[in-house]
Parts: sequence; C-alpha cells; structure tokens
Amino acid sequence: MGSCVNALRIVTFLFNFAFWLSGVVVFGLGIWLLFDPAASDFFALHSTHPGAFRYVGWFLVGAGAIIILVGYFGCIGAWKMNQCALAFFCCILIFAFFLELAAAVTLFHKQEHVKHYVESSMYDTIRNRYSSETAFKDAFDTVQEKFECCGVKTYTDWLSARWDAEPSTQLEVNEEDAGRIEHGIGAFGGNKGTGYGRVPSSCCNEHGKLSYPNNCGKSFNQAPLNTYSQFINTQGCADAVYESVSSSLNLIVGVCVILCIVQLLGIVLSMTLFCCKNNSKK
Repeated sequence: MGSCVNALRIVTFLFNFAFWLSGVVVFGLGIWLLFDPAASDFFALHSTHPGAFRYVGWFLVGAGAIIILVGYFGCIGAWKMNQCALAFFCCILIFAFFLELAAAVTLFHKQEHVKHYVESSMYDTIRNRYSSETAFKDAFDTVQEKFECCGVKTYTDWLSARWDAEPSTQLEVNEEDAGRIEHGIGAFGGNKGTGYGRVPSSCCNEHGKLSYPNNCGKSFNQAPLNTYSQFINTQGCADAVYESVSSSLNLIVGVCVILCIVQLLGIVLSMTLFCCKNNSKK
C-alpha cells in the first residue's frame, strides 16, 4: 500500500509540475492574443468598440497567472503530502478549469461573428476615422501592407470613403506627376469601381511601387480607378484579417480544451492522494 501511495505521489507531483508549465503556456497565449502584431492592429482598429476577443486574452492571462501560482502549491502538496496544500490546489484547479472552459466556449461561439465584426469595424475606419485619427490610419496602413490587401472587401471601397477634404491643396505633386490634380475619393462614380479616386499608398503592390515610386495610389486620377488595378493589391483586408484571427482563435480554443481535460485528470489525482493521506492518518 505504501509503495502505491509513493507511486501516486510521484505521478501527482509530475502532473502538477506539468500543470505549472501549462500555466506558463496559457499566460503566453494570452499575451500573444493581446500583443501579437496582427491581433494588436486588429484591436487598435476597434478600440472604441471593445469586444469579447480582448477580454478573452485577459482571461487567459489571468488564468495563466493563477495556474502558475497554484501549480507551485500543487507540487509542494504532492511531494510533502500536505493536505492543506492539496485541498487548496484542487479548489483553485476547479476554478481555473471553469475559467478556461468559459474562454473556450466564448471563443468558439464568437467565431461565427468575427467576420461581420471585422467588416463593419473596417468600414467604419475607412469612412469615418482614417482621415481624422492617426492611430486608426497607421493601424489600417499596417494591415494593408502586412496582408498585401486594400480596402475592406476590395480596393474600390476607398471610392466611398471621404478621407481627404482638400485633396487638391494637400497633395504634394512632383514634376513627373504635374497636372495630375486629385479628384479625391468618392468624387466621381461612388463605389462602383468605375469612378475616379485615389487609394492610400499602402494599397500598392510591388509593381505599383516601382511604377509610381513617389505617389503610388495618390496619383491614380487620370482614369477610373479600376484602370490602375494592376498596381494595387486587389484583395480586401477583411478576408485576410479574418483568416489570420480565425486561425489564432482555433489554436487557442484547441489549447484550452486540451488543458481542461488535463486539469480534470489533475483534480482526480490530487483528490485521490488527499484521500490516501487521510486514510493513513486514520
């Protein structure tokens, strides 16, 4: 009986140590979700509309910190057969289990709304915030450059955005582009793709940057915008960002589910060791 208890103690200790390491992983995932370049740019675009996604990141950070702390007590309780430490470990483990389960369920259900959330927030950015708020402008330019995309669904979305109130006076025109006076986005044709207008330089692909090294995107006013499509990234940013965020969310959901299963095993082992110690006292 004593050898079985010792074996159970060693197994429980090793499990608790693995549990402590899992806390480090959960904490790291939360930090990644909050501060990864793609995710942080995404959240920067929606800072005035805080959603559940950012809270999920903080949930994971909180759960990870708790697991790291409690894992230490679990290791002490298992190695020294301390019932108080084991009981404390089990209670907090159950709490962390439900916390991570809630995060996983929230992420799973929110995936259905991610795409709509991304699109509506991006449209709000290019129509209402790009010209007036530097943080939104920089964030959206970063997204367009990193994902090699333009607009929300397509580059013609910029035709319906009014982000340059005085294009003819604000635009710096060099000698090569002399005479190309900007009409401004939305001036002609609306968002039908046949109107005149310009796009931010962050929309330009490599061919466009080589062909228009000084004012790529900003000087596309001599013909309808679709004439310049060969110089622009034609894919919309909504799909690109959605794919990136969705893959990250799927990974986090999978990790949370695995950790929940492992934590259930830890609860069983710790309670069994607790009972064995209690019986030995009797």
